[in-house]
Amino acid sequence: MSLLPSPTSPTRRTLGAALLSAALVLAGCATTTPKTAAPTPAPAPAPAAQPASPPPEPPGRVIFLGFALDSQAKAFRNDVLLADKWVSGIDPNALRIKLANPASGQPADWPQATVENFTLVMAKTAEVARPRDRVLLFVSGHSNPGVLNITVDGKHRHPLTPQILGDALAPLAAKQVPTLVVISACYSGAFVEPLKAPQRVVLTATDARRAAFRCRYDGDHTPFAQALFGQDGVADLPVTAWMAQAQKAVAAQEKRRKLPPSLPQIFVGAEAQAWAGQPLRHWLPAP
Repeated sequence: MSLLPSPTSPTRRTLGAALLSAALVLAGCATTTPKTAAPTPAPAPAPAAQPASPPPEPPGRVIFLGFALDSQAKAFRNDVLLADKWVSGIDPNALRIKLANPASGQPADWPQATVENFTLVMAKTAEVARPRDRVLLFVSGHSNPGVLNITVDGKHRHPLTPQILGDALAPLAAKQVPTLVVISACYSGAFVEPLKAPQRVVLTATDARRAAFRCRYDGDHTPFAQALFGQDGVADLPVTAWMAQAQKAVAAQEKRRKLPPSLPQIFVGAEAQAWAGQPLRHWLPAP
């Protein structure tokens, strides 16, 4: 289900305004000029109207935003597909939008994952999101310390920095929208501190100073994304236990391949602790 169109289409907004105008015109036409007649007693004052009950709050929604930033490996777009499948398995009605810079041989059927498009999608998300919604932001790609690289057709573009990502998420924090951020990239732990917020959980593939699997992703997925979104039976796990299992799976693979540990990180905001302790199948399908 696409997120980019407004929840209320322009056609429906115009129709609503036209119907309202017509109703006002009809109400005016219904007031006829009174005929001259003997005065009649004034009617008794009508009882004071009771205040109308507020409309029920609309149900919450899951909003999944997936970004494959780098065209140098097929694993990154595949990661977004894997996460998208994982989300739809828990909530088939989730709003899902995917952007990617595909590697050679991959379909180019999604919008490009540039800084401009990232900022646009995040702004639109903040515009339509409500406090009862749940936002899952997933980013996969190569990186250097402090930046998430963006390449399109092998050419480097302006990278995604902690400042850009933090500014894009700030309106969601201001609206107190529960948000889960997952970053599968080397040195991604550098994003934890700038992204801390009370209603936010941040999961990263590494700490701030480490690479993941020597930055070589020759398989179908990055190991961190595979460890998270490729797990079976995780719907009954809370976010914290889900991440703990992924950390164990990553560590076991690194030990088996004799690679340095990447040390995936987790941050749980003070107000996010309650929902981070709920089973994913209860938290993600928002109330």
